[in-house]
Amino acid sequence: MQTLEIIKNVHWVGALNATLRVFDVVFQTRFGSTYNSYLILADKPTLIDCVHEKFAQEHLEKLRSLINLNDICYIVVNHAEMDHTGALDMLLKEAPNAQILATRTAALFLKNILHRDVQGRMVEDGETISLGNKQLRFIHAPYWHWPDTMFTYLAEDRVLFPCDGFATHFCDERLFDDRVDDFTEDFRYYFEHVMGPYRKKILEAIEKIKDMDIRLIAPSHGPILRTDPWKYIHAYKDWSTARKDPYKKLILVFYASMYGNTRKMAEAVAKGATTVNTEVKLFDATTVSPESMRCEIESADGILMGSSTINGDALKPLWDILNVMFSVNVKLKKCATFGAYGWSGEATRLLEERLRGLKLTIVQPPIKALLTPTAEDLKKCSIFGYDFAASLTASPAR
Repeated sequence: MQTLEIIKNVHWVGALNATLRVFDVVFQTRFGSTYNSYLILADKPTLIDCVHEKFAQEHLEKLRSLINLNDICYIVVNHAEMDHTGALDMLLKEAPNAQILATRTAALFLKNILHRDVQGRMVEDGETISLGNKQLRFIHAPYWHWPDTMFTYLAEDRVLFPCDGFATHFCDERLFDDRVDDFTEDFRYYFEHVMGPYRKKILEAIEKIKDMDIRLIAPSHGPILRTDPWKYIHAYKDWSTARKDPYKKLILVFYASMYGNTRKMAEAVAKGATTVNTEVKLFDATTVSPESMRCEIESADGILMGSSTINGDALKPLWDILNVMFSVNVKLKKCATFGAYGWSGEATRLLEERLRGLKLTIVQPPIKALLTPTAEDLKKCSIFGYDFAASLTASPAR
């Protein structure tokens, strides 16, 4: 694919990677991805971000089709991760007059990526730079999803370049959100897996841009967002905002069950925990995305986890839920465990150990049932849930 003018005098000069199926080792990219880079043909020509190293030559060819590389005045590095800076070393050799514009943290990262000094300056939060007939404004947005990140705003054209913000791993040469196939699911997946751990920082940056006139969002991956760009900003805000009934204690019950026995226990536990002062949400851990649970977990006052025991261990979906707790504030939240087992029953103990390691507070011993829970077992599960709810709603001792 050749270059594309996304608005007058602003050109996409990125790369398509339609065959990519895994990004950064761990993220699934079922429709590939793009490495978006943008050339602003102002009085002082400016490039916004680069591309992955493997597409460096293609990137340079696209730039040469639009400009003499000696004429590039600035290269904005919104974020120094190598999928955006891999081609930078080669480009700087071909564009010796270009100055790097980046945050202080990004400049430090670049020093350890390029291993040489480069021309440039560190830009402050809210700083503006004139390109002659256009103006750039920089908005620091740390931890979107690295600590070095900033947004760049092209004021005259009302374009926001947020690097990995509002991005999607979705490759379609038609590029614009109103031309490509439906990418809604992939947009949400990207948020949950890449941005989700940094919800507080998401909200802080959105607060900074809330009064800006944004006509188009040009992210570093996936579709360029020109159809109601605020729809995507509002989605990020919504997904980052924890919600709960302020008058009730929220209890989450996660379970994974091999033959339905732990599920029966979970249902009884949830029923027992449901009181006039609590809201209880029951989740089958095998059917939910752990990443989508971050807001729920952060909002929760108490967490109950139930698992069958297999090969002396808890079931993997529960470990997946626990893994996302590393990126959520769970310290001192109350918790307890339960589960059915066949002969050894280690799952509850192992879950407790992990919960303690995450600094949660175990408030009561686990409850277990041997193989199929009896009516008496389920009654005990209900009492177990009620006792847990009582630990959250009881008035503190005087």
